[in-house]
Amino acid sequence: MSRFLSFIFVLVLLVAGVLFAAPSFIPVETYKPQISAMVKAQTGRDLTIGGDISLSFLPRLSVTVNDVTFGNATWAPTPNMATMDQLEVVLKVAPLFRGEIALDRFILVGPEIDLAYNAQGKANWVFDAPASAPAPAPAPASDDSAPNAGGFNFTPEVTDIQLGQISLVNGRVRYSDARTGAAYETTGINLDVSLPSLDDPLGIDGSLVWNEDTIKLSLDVADPRAFSAGDTSAVVLDLSAPKVSSKFNGNASLSPALKINGTTTLEIPSVRQLAAWAGQPLTPGGGLGAFELNGNIAVAGDNYSFTEATLSFDGMNGTGDLNVDAGRTRPLLTGTLSLDRLNANTYLASGNGAPAANGGGSGGSTSNGGGSAATGWSDEPIDLGGLKAVDADLKLTVGEILFQEMTIGKSALALKLTNGKLTANLTELDLYEGSGTGRLVLDGSRNTPAVTAKFDLQSISAFPLLRDAAGFERIEGAGTIKFDVRTSGRSQKAMMSALGGAGSINFADGAIRGINIAELMRNVFAAATTGWASGGSQSTDFSELSGTFTIANGILSNSDLKMLSPLVRVTGKGTVSMPSQTLNYRVEPKLAATLEGQGGAQDSRGIEVPVVISGPWSNPSFTPDLAAVLSNPEGIRDVIDSVKEDGGKGLLQGILGSGTPAPSAPATEGSAPAEVPAEKPNPRDAIRGLFNR
Repeated sequence: MSRFLSFIFVLVLLVAGVLFAAPSFIPVETYKPQISAMVKAQTGRDLTIGGDISLSFLPRLSVTVNDVTFGNATWAPTPNMATMDQLEVVLKVAPLFRGEIALDRFILVGPEIDLAYNAQGKANWVFDAPASAPAPAPAPASDDSAPNAGGFNFTPEVTDIQLGQISLVNGRVRYSDARTGAAYETTGINLDVSLPSLDDPLGIDGSLVWNEDTIKLSLDVADPRAFSAGDTSAVVLDLSAPKVSSKFNGNASLSPALKINGTTTLEIPSVRQLAAWAGQPLTPGGGLGAFELNGNIAVAGDNYSFTEATLSFDGMNGTGDLNVDAGRTRPLLTGTLSLDRLNANTYLASGNGAPAANGGGSGGSTSNGGGSAATGWSDEPIDLGGLKAVDADLKLTVGEILFQEMTIGKSALALKLTNGKLTANLTELDLYEGSGTGRLVLDGSRNTPAVTAKFDLQSISAFPLLRDAAGFERIEGAGTIKFDVRTSGRSQKAMMSALGGAGSINFADGAIRGINIAELMRNVFAAATTGWASGGSQSTDFSELSGTFTIANGILSNSDLKMLSPLVRVTGKGTVSMPSQTLNYRVEPKLAATLEGQGGAQDSRGIEVPVVISGPWSNPSFTPDLAAVLSNPEGIRDVIDSVKEDGGKGLLQGILGSGTPAPSAPATEGSAPAEVPAEKPNPRDAIRGLFNR
């Protein structure tokens, strides 16, 4: 028995020795021409093995090939479609006897692959095999000491494939398209693939370098056989890069087109930087910064649908359903979203990408009534080119809308963006304590940006609206505002110079802040005055303030200004230059002979004291219209006669700054002083009193 065991042991050693020594007797170099001829027959391309081929049987069947090149199409820009420093294939020997291929290791070292389209749209990976392929060259006769050295004819029927370690080390892939001029290259490709069999889970982990950024990738496919055959499989994907990170967990199928259903997260620090990094830089402009998305995703080819999604974009947050069609020149976004805010200022960017400065903000003091507008409109370039990045057709509900210094409250709008032209139809509008409807158009489709705004606003608070829209802080009250304006220009200053349109206002129960019209009348007749402080620190209440206006080339014209209050009537007309921020206005304050306020007769008779307001609206000058004053002396008598007893006379004297009583007649001895009848006021004397003469 011991001799038999010794014999078996020696036999095993002999077989093992033969297997170890066999590669030394098999002239593997003679297979190079056969391999090249077979590839030529199948692809029409040349395969060259410039290095050694090594073969090993134990402990596994191993083949290593060095310095391999594979020819390119004749029209391609490079001579080789693929090259590799080394290819190593290791098979398990035992499974071969069961008709199975068990790949223990498959390693590609230093592969470089060039993929290309020509001008006619043909790809270099589409092979043109010769009409008649040459027969493989016969192997040279071998030494009799190497039985069957000319070939290895053991070809069992393959019933299964088992894959072990698959690695790609330091690879490079180039892509070019002669139709568009596009060219891309990725380097540093290092991948490890785990695929025990097509019925076992597939795992891929690795990284690559694209445009100097490293992308890390992890992919798990539960059923690779179903996935590749067009059926669905559970898939988990994790992609991480400096400019984009994404995770997916769900089901997917690969054929005939990629289909995905599951949950996803997407984080992009800057959409602009991502687009530039991907080789498709966006038109310069504002916005398109950070973007985050979480929700359910469904992908079919180039169509992406997000449901129950939460998103954050350029500092705006929202929820809803969104569909993206990426198979277009510009991606198309459609859906229904609810946003906390819509900040149009993000896209009103200057040439350096920063939001354009606003010359008419509310940062100034109320003392000049003009806010920061006194410093002039900004010359910083405005660029709406960022609107060309995508097209959109969205239904939105928004918590607030920001446009320059204006803040619009809760709103519902239909937003359409086509080729850089954004149209927002506001069907519900909560604006400065009131409500209304409107339409706003930001047109970035042309070289010169354009803006159109049409609004019908009810019960609006005048003070915050005018403060934010024009930096004017002098009017209080609630009422209606209607306007339809349009402009274009490459800066805020240019837009103000091109402003045109029309509108109307009607405010009730308000005040002219910081101006006492009666005091202004006294001051202006003492001497020409300058600055809003000329009207004193008090305000003039009104029951109604209304008027219409037109705008042409930035010049606002009004001819029917009307202000009614119980004891004062004011009418006015003139112009306001928006580009130069100046006034040229004539107002006619009138001391009324009636206590009626809103809705009172406009032709109530009284003292007309016209005042010309001119100069910069931050610090205008006030001068009296002397000719108009002297032409209506009867107005004084009308007021005195219409107001009963001393109350009316005292009011008149207070406004005119003259309250001195008439002197008494000298008294005779033994008698009481004689009462001198009061002299009837002389209108001309009253006018003189206005001038302190």
